[in-house]
Amino acid sequence: MATEVQKQQRLLKVFNVGMYSMIKGLWDMFGESAFATTNPIGDRLLAALEKESGLEIQGEDPNDILQEIVRLLADEIGTMKAGTVTVDGDKVSIACQECFLREATGWLEAEGVQPFACVPMGVAAAAMRKRLGIRHRVIGRGWDAATQTCTIKFQIVE
Repeated sequence: MATEVQKQQRLLKVFNVGMYSMIKGLWDMFGESAFATTNPIGDRLLAALEKESGLEIQGEDPNDILQEIVRLLADEIGTMKAGTVTVDGDKVSIACQECFLREATGWLEAEGVQPFACVPMGVAAAAMRKRLGIRHRVIGRGWDAATQTCTIKFQIVE
């Protein structure tokens, strides 16, 4: 019989395979138009975090809002081990160490699929859109294998 740790590892693997398959299927069908799913998914995740985790996003500064999102995803939800937010003018990056979807994201990237289904990016974008009226567009993704850190980069557009 599997230990609890083994079951959790296997569940995460199955989840990554499932997410990879759905995301790849959307990309194959719609290409870059698949980005249209980012806002509704982010909105739904944000609403769930606000309701289930008591998340209260306040403030007028994108950095403050994003720091709270990253803290919650790392400390309360566990979708990543740690995260770092960088805001430089209209450029924003969210670096996620040991993201729970890093395996699926790597497979997708190897096939040229853009990171439209990134959970931290989707939740962060929803929070900024709802609280500050700010929209975004993805401008890239970086991967550091040594630290197992995925960095999603996007640009604020008004």
